[in-house]
Parts: sequence; C-alpha cells; structure tokens
Amino acid sequence: MYIDVAHGNYTLSVDGKIIHCDYSQGFNIEGVKKLTYDILELASGMEEWGLFQNPDESAGIVDNAIKEMMSSYVKLQNAGCRAVAIVENSIFVHAGVRYHPTELTIPIRIDKDGEMLQTWLKTELQKSRK
Repeated sequence: MYIDVAHGNYTLSVDGKIIHCDYSQGFNIEGVKKLTYDILELASGMEEWGLFQNPDESAGIVDNAIKEMMSSYVKLQNAGCRAVAIVENSIFVHAGVRYHPTELTIPIRIDKDGEMLQTWLKTELQKSRK
C-alpha cells in the first residue's frame, strides 16, 4: 500500500474567534488533509469561528488536490466556520473557483488587502451571531 507524504508548509494560530493560517509551498492531497485536520482540531472548542488564510508567494496546490481543498472548506463550514478570508499573495488562491461545491455556502473573500479582510471577517462573525 502506498501512502503519500504530506506536502505544504503552514502555521496555525488563534486570535479570539479567528484561526490564522500562514502557508507556503505546494500542497498535495495529503497536505490538504493534514491542514484540514489540524484546523479542525484547533477549532474543536469553538462554536463559531472564521478562517484567515495568508499564503506567501510560493503557496500552491497540485491539480489533483483542488477538489480535496474545496471539500475541506465544506468540512470547516460544518464544524462552525462562518467565513473565510484569503490574502491574494499567490496565483493559486483562485484555483478552487471552478470546483465550488453547491453545499459550500459560507462566504469566501479573496483580496490583496489583508487588513480589510480581517475587518470583513470580524464583521461576518458578528453577523452570524445575530
């Protein structure tokens, strides 16, 4: 049996109700699964939370891992994630657009302005509490 090694580097941190994910390098399917697992573990004590993703220029994803990435957003949504903000530092941040699952209903916003995205994410979290 062949088990692929996870590729892709990341660090996770929590600031209030926001999980911050800084990441780099190319992610394969196993890398996406590992990242998703670690985010879910970090979020396990929170009812509602947001995800702030900050890739560096080297961040990427292999083609056959894109569907897994989009399925991961559904898993995060089901675990209480109410919105995702992604800083547009990498050309790969739009890779999942054509694979958007119908069950993925949380807002995902991509922009170059990280400060604006953090403000937007906080606003989205406040909306979900109402």
